[in-house]
Amino acid sequence: MFTSSQRNTELKDLPEFFTLADLSFVLGISKTTAYRMADQGRIPCIRLGKRIILSKSHLKQWIDAEIGFESQSTTTEDIENG
Repeated sequence: MFTSSQRNTELKDLPEFFTLADLSFVLGISKTTAYRMADQGRIPCIRLGKRIILSKSHLKQWIDAEIGFESQSTTTEDIENG
C-alpha cells in the first residue's frame, strides 16, 4: 500500500501488483465498495488467503472492456474503407 507521501491519483503510478486499498484511493471509491466489487467478481483480482491482490495489466484490460475500448490497431485503409 502507498504511504501518505507516495499517494498518487493515477493508475499509471500503481505498482504492477497492488491492494484494494490502493485501488480505492486511485478510483476515488471507498474501500468497502472496492471489497464488495471484488467479492461480487466485478473486478479482476487474485485471492491469496485473506489477502486480495490486483494486477495493473489485468485492471487496465478490465477498464478498457468496461468502457468498450477495443485494443485492435486500425490502419488508414480500414478507416477509408469504413
